[in-house]
Amino acid sequence: MLNRNQMMSTEPSAVPSPDDSARCCQPQPHIKPEIPFGRLPRAMLTADPKTASRKKAFSHKVRTGCITCKRRRVKCDENKPACLNCKRGNHECLGYAVPKAKIFEPRASSSEEASEPATSTAELPMLRPPDSPFGTREESSSLQHWLLVTSPFLAHYGPEGDFYTVVVPQLAWKSPAIKHMLLAVSVTHGKFHTGIAKVSEATTSRAVSHYISAIKGIRNNKLSKLDVAVASLVAWTLELMQNNLPAAVTHLRATFRLLQEHEQLNLSETAEHLVQTSIRPTARLAKGLTSIMLKTGLKRGTIEPPYTNHLYAPWIGPSFSSIVDARTMICELIEMIAVAQHEDDTRQVERLLSYWFETVRRWDQERTHYPGLTALLLLFNVGMALLPSSDVAGYSYSENPDTIKFVVDSAASLITVSPESERTGAQLRQTLRMALSFVVRFFPHDANRSRALTLLQQLHMKG
Repeated sequence: MLNRNQMMSTEPSAVPSPDDSARCCQPQPHIKPEIPFGRLPRAMLTADPKTASRKKAFSHKVRTGCITCKRRRVKCDENKPACLNCKRGNHECLGYAVPKAKIFEPRASSSEEASEPATSTAELPMLRPPDSPFGTREESSSLQHWLLVTSPFLAHYGPEGDFYTVVVPQLAWKSPAIKHMLLAVSVTHGKFHTGIAKVSEATTSRAVSHYISAIKGIRNNKLSKLDVAVASLVAWTLELMQNNLPAAVTHLRATFRLLQEHEQLNLSETAEHLVQTSIRPTARLAKGLTSIMLKTGLKRGTIEPPYTNHLYAPWIGPSFSSIVDARTMICELIEMIAVAQHEDDTRQVERLLSYWFETVRRWDQERTHYPGLTALLLLFNVGMALLPSSDVAGYSYSENPDTIKFVVDSAASLITVSPESERTGAQLRQTLRMALSFVVRFFPHDANRSRALTLLQQLHMKG
């Protein structure tokens, strides 16, 4: 294990720059960066917010809670296969309904919109519920996994998560190419949860088959540039999930090129609105995430070794022993970003942030996400928001203030979660304190700062 100075001095290797017009949506060999890793000094912050007037905490409407918690109108912790709230209360957990109908619900009335916070998807065009089923039983099962597990997993990496939870499933019903790309990602993500060593060859074959079907659909059909752009952005997700960064870069470049070509056409206001409110902002976030991941550097020709047991030994590289360890390091990195005065200092911290994210991303990807990990990624969003837009694109506060709104909104929702134990509850609250304290300190003029103070006061009362 390298020390901090050795980490600072490690230079990334050259990054491949494939031609997007020639290689868009083509499978690429898997490349694995060799990541040195060290441990930074423990420097925990303490939140001591001023007393603020108590207000009703903002919370997102839960779409994926268990049936029992929905009927009881309580917050569900969404543990699988049975939620812990039901277990603690000796209630029968009736499981999780497939939320397919939710993505086709009509827009809320004006009175309902006034009573709930507005979201980017409130203005997106809603499709009518289809008369025909999504596909085969296997395809419907993969759609269920996407709606319940994959899309929430992708959504908690930053703002614009509605692209995955709402927009992509909607478009998949009318575009076979997007449908098969969604299924390829869903099946691939399911492999990580099962454990690569336990997955049958048939499952891997299904993921590849859906990927190939999506490519054929793009090549053989006259699809709109908008559909191809969405399919390419979902393909970026697939390659990133498999740590295939060169292919991810190719898909992302193609997405921006297609969006630019689409915006030059005289199309309907509905299609243009969809691009402006969801697809392009998500692509900007994808660019920022890819940029920070490329800071680790890539070794040309290094093929990722096969997994032996993804759940317990997912890869040869660094890992954190606990949420506390990961939280300590990201807090130290945020402090370093905040005081960086020279470009070279910023670049060094960005490389350290890349190492941190690579570890947590693998850690997060190999298990069902839970509140502690979600809260940890809020700290990542704070750190990214402090960086310039030239480095992290749509994550930077200078380009996208919604990054901080996302942090505060998510923290408000997580405060209401009932953890499985007092220990995990204390860890969750401390992580939320850190994230909200950074918002108060580093974004004093943001409209969400007062809400952050209110939430800090609520956390203080919880102990």
